[in-house]
Amino acid sequence: MKKKLSNEELITFCGQMALILKSGISSLEGIYIMENGDVQTEGREILKEIREELEMCGMLYPAMEKTGVFPEYALHMTEIGEQTGRLDETMEALAAYYQREEEILDAVKSAVTYPVAMLGMLLVIVAVLFIKVMPVFEQVYMQLGQEMTGVARQLLNIGDWMRQSAIVLVVLAVVILIIVFFVIFYKKARIEFISKIQTIGFMKKIAWKRARTRFAGGMAMALKSGLDMDESLSLSEKLTDYEPLKMKIQQCQEQMKQGETFPKALKEARIFDGMQERLMIIGYETGAVDEVMEQAADLYQKQLQDQIQKMIAVLEPTLVGILCVIVGIILLSVMLPLVGIMAGIG
Repeated sequence: MKKKLSNEELITFCGQMALILKSGISSLEGIYIMENGDVQTEGREILKEIREELEMCGMLYPAMEKTGVFPEYALHMTEIGEQTGRLDETMEALAAYYQREEEILDAVKSAVTYPVAMLGMLLVIVAVLFIKVMPVFEQVYMQLGQEMTGVARQLLNIGDWMRQSAIVLVVLAVVILIIVFFVIFYKKARIEFISKIQTIGFMKKIAWKRARTRFAGGMAMALKSGLDMDESLSLSEKLTDYEPLKMKIQQCQEQMKQGETFPKALKEARIFDGMQERLMIIGYETGAVDEVMEQAADLYQKQLQDQIQKMIAVLEPTLVGILCVIVGIILLSVMLPLVGIMAGIG
């Protein structure tokens, strides 16, 4: 089974195709130009396969499908674009959609990797204190003819346990690193992880922003490609992996089946907030829903990125504070009795 194209590769392909088609060049000529351009060997082979199929069937959709490297969504939208005669707009919308997806992915990666890295550093520093520093203080106590007691003794015992269990702890750390790697770089693992953490209290707002961004971006692209409102909603629902929003989209579809207008159904389902609802009414009345959806996607994406940055900004000093407290407890538990001993000797 061939590896699917990454978001960056899809952005490049769709963006170039949009530019070529808008210039009045046919799909076949465009693929030929791209094939002979500055591309890697693997990319050239894919473009060659598309060109050969295009020469036989004359349609871009089956040619892209035959390669097996394009996602179903991109193929479906390309087919619609060809059927409606709006392939250039579809390709442009696809490029914008995957650009937004890549930026959302980067934001989610930041939200996951930065706290994990900070937590990892915190654990390493604490481990060094327990394993390396505490035995040094024990030697000092022994030289003074004393033994550690109380909290200091308990901390020393923890350090002894960590030294004895070093192999187990290293294996555990490697397993955690592998899990983090899979979550960051493998789509299925990432989707599963996101579906789990987005139910946590402080992550719900981020999950909603992410889901609304994807929904609005999907709606904008579907409408620009020539789909009607019902078809666009159905397609956008399939793109949504956040169950609460899926239910709201289904509610919106039910309202429309009962005769409600799209803005009214959208408001009843409470998919967007007040400002976007009002803009959607204006967009619906002026026939510019696709543009309003594009603006909504951009707005929610910016809010998503801002919220993640705020979370990181709060998390960093919190973790540093926790580290300071732990280090302080360790040092005080050792130094205060030691000061008493030294004073007694003096």
